[in-house]
Amino acid sequence: MAAKTTATKTVQAEPAACTCSQFATEDGRTTGCAAETKRLFAPGHDAKLKSFLIRMGAEGVEIVRTMDGIASSADASTHAAKFAFGHMVAAGITRAEGKAAAKAQREAAKNDPAKKAAKKALQQAKQAMTQALDEAKTDAGERGYKLQVDEVKAKVGRWVRVGTVEGDTFTYTDAKGATKTTTNFRLV
Repeated sequence: MAAKTTATKTVQAEPAACTCSQFATEDGRTTGCAAETKRLFAPGHDAKLKSFLIRMGAEGVEIVRTMDGIASSADASTHAAKFAFGHMVAAGITRAEGKAAAKAQREAAKNDPAKKAAKKALQQAKQAMTQALDEAKTDAGERGYKLQVDEVKAKVGRWVRVGTVEGDTFTYTDAKGATKTTTNFRLV
């Protein structure tokens, strides 16, 4: 009797095509699987099928499953519901659709004519201000006003620095070469 039990344990199922090879779109896109396995999926091919179903579901493509010569057509969520990862596919499709909608909204906002007109008006205003400032500097120079601010020495903290004073702000270069401004200083 023990021999009979051992004999039945050694008989194993014949290798068959991986389950993910049964799925395709009507336009011929597949998972690209050609693996054979004694199980439902070859190692890692459940994830391959899941990502395929998410991509195709986000595109809204109909999926055809051909099993034992019988083809059944349905959307990606319907096919995925037959597996343990069905809820992940449904969530992935929803997430992908949300990303696509947000991208379309950003593209529409980027191509908005009102926004482009406002940006152009802002550039023109900047150019006009720059031109007016240049003219004012030229006019001040012709009238004999100083265009350069004199450098002075001031004590900042415990250090004496060389810089310029404009109003109540002292601008100087520190020991590392960085330009700094402060209102806490004392002229030396």
